[in-house]
Amino acid sequence: QHLDPSSKMTAAAASASAAGKVLQRRAIQCSFSSVFHLRNSGMGRKESEKVEKIFMTAVALPLGLMGFAGAAAWGYRNIFPAKK
Repeated sequence: QHLDPSSKMTAAAASASAAGKVLQRRAIQCSFSSVFHLRNSGMGRKESEKVEKIFMTAVALPLGLMGFAGAAAWGYRNIFPAKK
């Protein structure tokens, strides 16, 4: 069976998209330390940087923002205590 070149490109694009989704899911599910050790596991530099970026955007950044908001609320309550 002969496939035309456009069908090969479609299959390649679908494969790349599926691989990207797997990388994204693994980055979100991984622990903080394991994400940054992916480079040493044989994963390519470009792929590991992509996983690190996804992890930082999806997990670390929201966690940091929640921590900052909690610290700000705690500080506000201690600087401006409620008057009774």
